[in-house]
Amino acid sequence: MIDKQTANDLLASTASWTASVRAQESARADGLFRDPWAEALAGPEGRDWIAQRTPDKTLAIVLRTRYFDDFLQRVSRDQGLDQVVLMAAGYDTRAYRLNWSADTRLYELDQPAVLQHKARVLAAAAARPACHRQTVDLDLAKPWQELLVAAGFEPAKPSLWLLEGFLFYLPDEQVRQILGQVSKLAAPHSWLGFDIINSIMLNHPYTKAWVDMQAASGAPWIGTLDDPVAFLAALGWQASLSQAGQPDANFGRWTLPVLPTAMLNVPHNWFVTAQKA
Repeated sequence: MIDKQTANDLLASTASWTASVRAQESARADGLFRDPWAEALAGPEGRDWIAQRTPDKTLAIVLRTRYFDDFLQRVSRDQGLDQVVLMAAGYDTRAYRLNWSADTRLYELDQPAVLQHKARVLAAAAARPACHRQTVDLDLAKPWQELLVAAGFEPAKPSLWLLEGFLFYLPDEQVRQILGQVSKLAAPHSWLGFDIINSIMLNHPYTKAWVDMQAASGAPWIGTLDDPVAFLAALGWQASLSQAGQPDANFGRWTLPVLPTAMLNVPHNWFVTAQKA
């Protein structure tokens, strides 16, 4: 069992790793997104991590980033949602690099040390957010809802939530707890996006090399949901599933066979999107 401090340190490290993937993709002439601050945010830890991996090993993170970029922009625009919450935001720069309506309020939730480091890097680069950005210092292992409301979040209004790249690092019980907490704060017509693996992913021969690599890096995958659609339905959401390589999460990059998202008894790393009834 990972203790709380270890879990916090782990999530801080993965923020550097993910930033390094964005930096590498941004350097491509055909990059699926541009993040001019990612290289500085990745720092030495991120650069060391990415140097040990070939681009095919990080492609799923690239596709996930673009998939949720598109999800956030489409839903905020088409549904007119002006409250956006990024949980465990890490070194995410979507507040700066995406196009938001002028009245969008975007809340970034994470540990104080993570948010403070990001603030220093972005301030040094004279970066300016494209929306009303509000950071909220918290620990997801402790009660956090009141802190978000105190920062200005309005639970009575529909909102748009993203929980990207961290749930599989948490115990199953905490994954379910966080999704339940989000559901209580999200008004009807809210939207939710997150990525999650199923339990077969942890032990299947096809995914063993990646899972072992994560564990060797000190970031073992442990958090799973075997039926996200049914789990979210019980909380009042109507959900859909995608994954890297599906038509809406391919972007001309994925070349491996893609199994149907609903196929049982095979490993899945799902991209989940849902609307609250």
